[in-house]
Amino acid sequence: MSAFRRRTPAATGGAQAAPGVRTPSYSSPVPLLSTGIPALDDIMSGGGVLSGSLVVFVPCDQTAASSLAEIGGKSAADLGAAAAAAAAAAADAYTDLFLSYATAQGLVSRHVTAVAGFDTDSFCAALMGTAGDDAAEPPVPQESGKMSIAWRYDQLQRIDAPFQRGDEAFCATFDLSRRIAPSALEQLRKDGTLCHVGGALSDTISTLERIADECRRRAQQGSTPPPVLRISIRALGSPLYSGSSHEITAFLWRLRRLLRALAMPDEGPAVPCVANVSLSSSMLGQHDANLIHRIGHLADGCIGLSSFGARSELRDAFPAYTGALRVFRTPTIGTLTNASLRSSVLRGMGAGMSSGSNARVEGGAGGGENNLAFKVKRKRVAIETLHLDAEGGVSERRTKPPGSGSASVPHIAKAPAKEAATPSASQNVQSAQPAATAANPRRTFALKSLRERGQSAAAKHDF
Repeated sequence: MSAFRRRTPAATGGAQAAPGVRTPSYSSPVPLLSTGIPALDDIMSGGGVLSGSLVVFVPCDQTAASSLAEIGGKSAADLGAAAAAAAAAAADAYTDLFLSYATAQGLVSRHVTAVAGFDTDSFCAALMGTAGDDAAEPPVPQESGKMSIAWRYDQLQRIDAPFQRGDEAFCATFDLSRRIAPSALEQLRKDGTLCHVGGALSDTISTLERIADECRRRAQQGSTPPPVLRISIRALGSPLYSGSSHEITAFLWRLRRLLRALAMPDEGPAVPCVANVSLSSSMLGQHDANLIHRIGHLADGCIGLSSFGARSELRDAFPAYTGALRVFRTPTIGTLTNASLRSSVLRGMGAGMSSGSNARVEGGAGGGENNLAFKVKRKRVAIETLHLDAEGGVSERRTKPPGSGSASVPHIAKAPAKEAATPSASQNVQSAQPAATAANPRRTFALKSLRERGQSAAAKHDF
């Protein structure tokens, strides 16, 4: 009998499951929580965010191709740093948008939601509402016929299509054109579901610890439904926090320790929890060079977002997308392998189930990761693979017709003259060689010719 045994949480009998919490399809000691965006749930852990995770949204520049060390290493003295800072500042709106989805999902699921940062009242007042039955868009019918040309890809899943929402209790359908009613927000504040946290970083973490203790006490008393804690921190690192680099990293360390103690306690019932943090673009130039790099290693999940609208060349190249999405890090709490690499369909780095059969097919295993981008539409946010359109990403043709000008016409080499044609294989090799003359002696490299040239050279020098 093996001495190694898997640690599994004790069975709770007929205890009611917490709303908005799902058991992962793979072996994990912690459940999953939703970010409010089904595609982002697929990216993070193949269907949600693992409980106890600290997720950070980082504003980036251009296509978010730079690493965290390169993003944090830019200073005000660098060439083009001003343009990069302006482009990153344009992405602040989208980091707030992704944070709003996670916050609204917590309120809809009746989770204890603590919102910290600057102007939390306006942030909560702008949270999107859920879509009604009349606002739901009808599903787009897909072709049932098989591919006749690219038949090899017929068994692969279509990852550019919108993700189907299967469980509304886990991930609600939000409508960006709607807002949560002020009366509903006021009722959530009275019930203790929505908590506003302000002040310095030291005061913020102390308030969050008191809220966590209250959730732990309710879980021990067996309250119905079980408590779930969500923490949303807006624009961390902005000048309004007035905190140094050491204070910011110490704050995140204490926050991560708090989440681990709730999700995987030494004794007592576990409290599902998750923290989402949006970083401010002002952090890129006002703090230490490697602060962004350190925060990326502190966080369990790190997502970079950029805005194509800040760069004219990117706006022209990708007119159908709002910005790029870069996956720097995904949660791996309680697992030996990264669940996102194995289960995510959008990233395309693991094995997926083939459509129409039970056979498993490779969805990019061993290859590179898909380039991702997001679209902010009128009612929702969509995350898709990033690629150029059929015309190369621009509205004009890359090669103009011959009548439009000689500069754009590709150069065509002239055909060689008939005299310079290569002789056919049936001709004699000796006839193809030029005749030997006194001015142009025949050059041969046979052993006999080499001996004759040596004898003639010796006769000239009278050896």
